[in-house]
Amino acid sequence: MSSPMDISVPNLEGVKISDQNGVPLAPPPASPSNVPHEKFHVSVEVCLKPSSTARPDDVQKAVEQMLEKRSLSYVDGPIPVPNDDPFLMENVHRIRICDTDEWVKNHDILLFWQVKPIVHVFQLSEEGPCEELTGDGQLSSFNEWILPAKEFDGMWESLIYESGLKQRLLRYAASALLFTEKGVDPFLVSWNRYGTSS
Repeated sequence: MSSPMDISVPNLEGVKISDQNGVPLAPPPASPSNVPHEKFHVSVEVCLKPSSTARPDDVQKAVEQMLEKRSLSYVDGPIPVPNDDPFLMENVHRIRICDTDEWVKNHDILLFWQVKPIVHVFQLSEEGPCEELTGDGQLSSFNEWILPAKEFDGMWESLIYESGLKQRLLRYAASALLFTEKGVDPFLVSWNRYGTSS
């Protein structure tokens, strides 16, 4: 252990000293390419045309390649389906950047080198609501839809909440589905309360 009077001098070999006051000069700031940074995960929704029979994995790869080739800025909203890609033109109805509000503050935008796009491919169900009969032959008091349903398309975007709430709701729903799939006993793990941190 050192006593309070001990003075240690760092090795100043190779350090440039200012002529004015003898203070070591700060190293030049690192360029953006040298700065380690964590990429922001941004959701990219790809809605397939009703007539599309393409595999979602193939569409996902094609969209990821398209995004890599283009130097885009990322803000919520549509991305035009490129005319020069016949596969995407034939199969994709729309491409949309979603829910960047959690990452973007003060009306800034995310640049392509700051982003890791997470592509979600889906096809809307056009079957409409299903009604089931109860045991006594009467219609049930609810309707069931196969999701994602055409009737609900665009509703999520019309919901306005505080920043980050939509992402927390999505994480909560994903956790609830995972717990159900894995058969987690709700009496052992209390996961049915909204507001838990993740």
